[in-house]
Amino acid sequence: MKYVGKVASMVVLATLLAGCAGTPDSNNELSTEVNVESVLHSANKVHRHWRNTLVDAEGLKLYAPDKYATMMESWQRADNLFKDIQSTPDLATQSYSLFSSVTYLDRFYNDIEVVESNHAELMGLKKIADKVLEPAMTQLAYLNSIDANAHYRSEFVRLNRFYSNLFAFVARGDLNRAREEQTEFLSRAHSLEVRVIKRIYITPQEEALRQLRREDVRYYAPLSYTKVEEEIKAGKTLIDNSPRAFDAINQVVSAIEFELAHAAHIAEEVKYLRDRNRDEYESYILTIEAKLLSISQALNDSDLRDQPLAEQAKQLSSQVAGTRQQLQLASRQAQPTQQQVQLDTLKGLLKEQNRQIAKLQAQLLRMASAPEAQIPTEEQQAGETPLPNIIEDMPAQQELAADEVEPLNSAVSMAGDEAGEGQEI
Repeated sequence: MKYVGKVASMVVLATLLAGCAGTPDSNNELSTEVNVESVLHSANKVHRHWRNTLVDAEGLKLYAPDKYATMMESWQRADNLFKDIQSTPDLATQSYSLFSSVTYLDRFYNDIEVVESNHAELMGLKKIADKVLEPAMTQLAYLNSIDANAHYRSEFVRLNRFYSNLFAFVARGDLNRAREEQTEFLSRAHSLEVRVIKRIYITPQEEALRQLRREDVRYYAPLSYTKVEEEIKAGKTLIDNSPRAFDAINQVVSAIEFELAHAAHIAEEVKYLRDRNRDEYESYILTIEAKLLSISQALNDSDLRDQPLAEQAKQLSSQVAGTRQQLQLASRQAQPTQQQVQLDTLKGLLKEQNRQIAKLQAQLLRMASAPEAQIPTEEQQAGETPLPNIIEDMPAQQELAADEVEPLNSAVSMAGDEAGEGQEI
C-alpha cells in the first residue's frame, strides 16, 4: 500500500475545495467536513486491519527479533496517532511538528508502511524457517510438552538460546549453516529429553531405594536390594534407547515398585527374626505353617504339615495349577463350539423347511377335498391366479421342497457326527 500518496491527494483536494473563490463559506465548510470524514473513514479501515492482524503476531518475534521490534514500535506510534486524530479530527491535516510539513495523517500512514513492510518480511522468513527448521521446532515443542523447563531450567534456557540462533541463520539467508547447527541442536535436545524422562520415571524410584538403604534394607535383605538396583538399571537403559516407549517404561516402573515393596517386606521379616530369641523360632515357623495349612484346606481340605515347608509349598503350587486348569476347561466347555453352532443352525433350517412342507401339504389337501373351489370366482375372473393352476403347481412345489430337504438332512447328519467326535475327543 502507498498510503502517503493517497493522503497527499486527499489533502490537495481538500485545499483546492477550500480555496475556490466562487464557493460560499457554508459550502466550503460542508466540503471540508465531508473530506475530513472520508479521510478518517479510510484511516479507520487501515487501523482496524492492522490491529486485528497484529493481535497474534508475537509468534513472529522468533524469526527476526529486530524486525519484530521495529514493526511493533511503528505500530504503537501509528495507534497513538490514530487515537489523537480520532479524538480531534482537525489534527488530520495539521503539521505534526513545527519543523516539518508532514501532517498527523501523513505520519500515521508512514508508520503503517513500516509495519506492513516488516510484517511481510517476517512472514517470508516464517515460510522458509518452518520448512528448514521443522525437526528442531517439533523437538522443542515436545520438550515443552514434557515440561523440560521445570526439570532442568538452566539447560533448557541454553538450548532455547541455541534454538534462536538457528532462526538467525535463516534470517541472514545462511540456510546451510542453519541445517548444520540444527543437527547439533537435535542431539542436545534428545539428551535433555532422556534426562527429563529419567527424572520423571526413574528418579522417584531411586529416591525410594535410598530410603530403603537408610533403613538398612541393604544390610538385612541384600539380594532383594540388588534386585531393585538391577530393575532401575534396566529402566535407565530402556529410556536411553527409547525415551518415548511409554508402555514399556511404565511396565519397568511397575517392576521396580514391586521389587521395592518386596525388598522392604523381606527386610522386615529378617529384622523380626533377628530380634527374636531362639526359643521363639518355633512359634515363628509354626505361624508360617499355619498360613500354608489354611491354603491347603481351602483348596481340597488337605493337611500337609507332615512334610517340610518347601515340599508343602511345592504341592500347594501344583494343586493351584491343577485347579486353574479345571476352571479353564470348564469355561471352554460352557461355551458352544463352532461345530455345535453350525449344527444348531442347520437344525433350525430343517425345522423351517419341514414347517413349510406341512403347510403346503395342508393347503393341497384342503383344495383337493373341495371340488367347488375349482370354479373361478368373480375375483379370479378379474385377474387373480385361478385355483386349478395353483393345484397343478403344488406337486412341483412339494418336490422342490423335498429336494431342498435332502441336502439339509445330510448336512445336519454330518455336522452331528463331527460334533459328536469333537465332544468325544
